[in-house]
Order: sequence, then structure tokens, then C-alpha cells
Amino acid sequence: MSDTKRLFSRPTFSRICAIALAAASIGFGQTASAQTAANDLESEFFLELLLDVDPQLDAGPTSIAPVTGGTFGGPEIQGTVHPGGADWITQVAGHSSLDVRITLETDDGELIYMSYTGIVSAGAGGLYWRVRPIFHTASEKYDWLNHTVFVGKNKQVAGKVAYDIFRIL
Repeated sequence: MSDTKRLFSRPTFSRICAIALAAASIGFGQTASAQTAANDLESEFFLELLLDVDPQLDAGPTSIAPVTGGTFGGPEIQGTVHPGGADWITQVAGHSSLDVRITLETDDGELIYMSYTGIVSAGAGGLYWRVRPIFHTASEKYDWLNHTVFVGKNKQVAGKVAYDIFRIL
């Protein structure tokens, strides 16, 4: 043996090399793989939401648009929107921030609390208007809404605030 001291025994060094090779083979240390999605995000149409709203009330940087009713419907669910909700629209540098809270009643009599936040901004490609709905219900039939992710995109319907809502799979 030479005068140089070994930091690791041969078996320990072999184990360290094996761990390093295994880590490299599953992608550690590869910054390019962190830049690429592992898979595609999938969604499916859930429902169309059509809201009736009164004129906005001016409250400074936040305007309040009372929701007076509406309808919703899709392949698995349909019903009406109760009056009494509202859309709090806050002007932020370059965009509007939405905060909406409404009560839905399905055609089969189940109540669902729906809230959503979102962004509205104007860009070169037109109006960017997206929302992130969250549903809460005590209904056993619609319990799956409590633990599912949704996104929505506005659409133009005369006299309504309208969205197509998608379930993220």
C-alpha cells in the first residue's frame, strides 16, 4: 500500500459509484429533463356557466357585480344559479383579478357552493380571461366535485357572463 491514505474502502467506493450511476440513469443532474413535461395535461368539458349580473357597483379599485341568477349545464349536471352571489373585480396593474362566489342548485335538488378566482387581461392575442373554480357540496351524488380540479375560459354570450368549465383529468 502506498503512503497515500484512502478516503473510502474499496467496497464503500463501489457502493457510492453504483448509487451515482443509478441516480444519473433516472435523471438526476439532467437539467434538460426538468424543462420538459413528463406528460400532457388532459381535460374534458364539464359544464357551461351562464351568469346574470347587475351593473357593477364602484368601490374604488374593486368593483362589485351582483349575481342575480343564471344557469349551468353539461353532460353530467345541470341546474340554476341562485341570486345573491357576487363578483369582486379588483383592478391590479395590467389586469383585473376576479373573486366570485355563487350558489348552484342542480335539477335534482342538490346545493353546490362554487367559488372561483381568475384573471382578465388584454393582450396582443385578444382578451385573456381564465378562472379556477372550486366546488363544495354535502351531496353524496356530487361529492367528487369536492376533490377535483377545474379550469374555465370565458366565452361571449349576449347579456351574460359566460364560461366553459373543464375538469382536469
